[in-house]
Amino acid sequence: MADLFVPGTYWTRERADAAAARMVATMESPPMQALLSGIASAAAESGDPAAAAAELTPVARAASIATAAGPIERDACIVRRGRIEDVPALAELIIHGELPPMFIEEFVEAFCVVEHKGELIGCGGVELYGPDCAVIRSVVAHERARGLGLGGVIGRLLVDDARAYGAKEIYLFTMHALAFWEHLGFQQLELARWRPEVQVNWQYMFCSTFPQAVAGVYPMRMLV
Repeated sequence: MADLFVPGTYWTRERADAAAARMVATMESPPMQALLSGIASAAAESGDPAAAAAELTPVARAASIATAAGPIERDACIVRRGRIEDVPALAELIIHGELPPMFIEEFVEAFCVVEHKGELIGCGGVELYGPDCAVIRSVVAHERARGLGLGGVIGRLLVDDARAYGAKEIYLFTMHALAFWEHLGFQQLELARWRPEVQVNWQYMFCSTFPQAVAGVYPMRMLV
């Protein structure tokens, strides 16, 4: 596996603040508020807010996620940073993993992307807030690539990227991967104890605004 993802080579405080500002502006827009309300209503019925977001969020179609038959060759994989042209494929891959395909473009160069012969088979992103807080999001390995340990590779690189920026606390939300994140060193932490800097994060705002829709979601934190 060729590793081209070098922690600490993208995020600066200026980029982090600008990305967060774009995200907050979009979150406050009437179309986004309507979408979030729709996701919350669907999630309250299904019990799965991530799947509801994946179902309801409109995204452009992409042809560069793993759709071919045959095994994934780990040695043929490339781990790199996301690019703006990856956004449609990343959205589809995240939907494939039944996670919310939201706010990808704002943070795309902070994504860790696994590419196999031109197809995207894994991804995960990190968002930075304030001088020393981070949120890991959208960690997915395509079902054809599962068993290769890509989730652990992605998760550790994102932690390293946040640490290289200066993060002292790294947060995330999960539903179905609690044991995976506990293995990487995260512990459950109720929303009330999240740092104020992180509370502008789009997932935090959704979970705190619509608690009835996120009963099965586990907030977590790692101290680094």
